[in-house]
Amino acid sequence: MTILVTGGAGYIGGKLVQSLLASGERVRVLDLRVDRAADLGRAGAELMSGDVLDREVVKAALDGCDRLFHVAALFEMWQPDKRAYHEINVDGTTNVLETALEMGLQRVVYTSSAVTIGERRDQVGDEESAHRGYFLSDYERSKYLAEQVALEMCERGLRLVAVNPTSVYGPVQTGHMTSALVRFLNGRLPVVTDSRLNFVYIDDVVDGDLVAMERGRVGERYILGGENMSLVGFLSLAAEIAGVRCKPRQVPGWLLTMTAEVLGAGSAITRRRPWVSPDEARTALHSFVFDNRKAREELGLEFTPLKQGLERTVSWLRMERFLESVD
Repeated sequence: MTILVTGGAGYIGGKLVQSLLASGERVRVLDLRVDRAADLGRAGAELMSGDVLDREVVKAALDGCDRLFHVAALFEMWQPDKRAYHEINVDGTTNVLETALEMGLQRVVYTSSAVTIGERRDQVGDEESAHRGYFLSDYERSKYLAEQVALEMCERGLRLVAVNPTSVYGPVQTGHMTSALVRFLNGRLPVVTDSRLNFVYIDDVVDGDLVAMERGRVGERYILGGENMSLVGFLSLAAEIAGVRCKPRQVPGWLLTMTAEVLGAGSAITRRRPWVSPDEARTALHSFVFDNRKAREELGLEFTPLKQGLERTVSWLRMERFLESVD
């Protein structure tokens, strides 16, 4: 039988597809931008271009599959049209999982996000944390609602397990956390706030997906998180590993908030992405610290030490010449 990976042309999805192919699985990829996955096609994956909002496309993609990794999502902190978050993350997830239930799939792993935990600022979050009752961003709201859909589908009979990655970094990633790392090491990250975050290496996220498919308890969610560290500490450690003499420049929270509000108001008119949006500022000022004990104890996962993960990441950045200071 075949395994379907939605969003298989993305960072996490692509790495997951590579791992599945390496273990001899038959894999089908469904992605709007499947052109980014030509290397996966050459490696043996079946590529399908399509939208998770199209029920017929999803049904065709699931035909002949017994397992599903639903990874597809809109992972951005700013959109000119905020409705896109709900359409892709909530409606798209509903569409995919309802179709999977109708077609009788054996197992499903849904890649959620640690932002759905909803812990209060400076609280260590885990799978049992009470949600704070409000959202820091439209992205966070949409992922929370999508996860509620996924867990409700379990009550209807879908054999689903949810995984919740924290801040993902690692080789090959050119956006999000690794993008911030590159800008910092090249002296182009203007300022940061000293919030504490949980950082998880990409290979650990893929391992978590795979083990959750085999051993995860239906209806449960598992935080896939590595080490807790301040953003300043993360960047400083990367600079030490890279041999780059630069220090993170910190900005007071009130100044970041005020700047984001001004730029956000301007972007509402221009429809262009601001340097920092209000959602990004609120998220940056909220510490995301997590306990990964459940994933370690129930799934048997071991997480890559941060120093080791950063050494691998910096080595890849050097090899691919992303670091301008490297000759």
